[in-house]
Amino acid sequence: MVTYNPADVALIKSLLDAEDIIYYFHGENFMHVRPLVEPARLMVDKEDAGVARELLKDLNLSIMGINL
Repeated sequence: MVTYNPADVALIKSLLDAEDIIYYFHGENFMHVRPLVEPARLMVDKEDAGVARELLKDLNLSIMGINL
């Protein structure tokens, strides 16, 4: 899962934290320095991937974090 929107990252973190799923967002800090260059990419352990996918499947993320 990828997003350019910090609000999406916060929502995903809260959902995964509630289920004690360990995760990492690659590029999360870079997203704040140079927005729209590199998205934040969610990474979870293979054994938690199915649970994480199920938790996040119905999310309607804004992806870009902006409204054109």
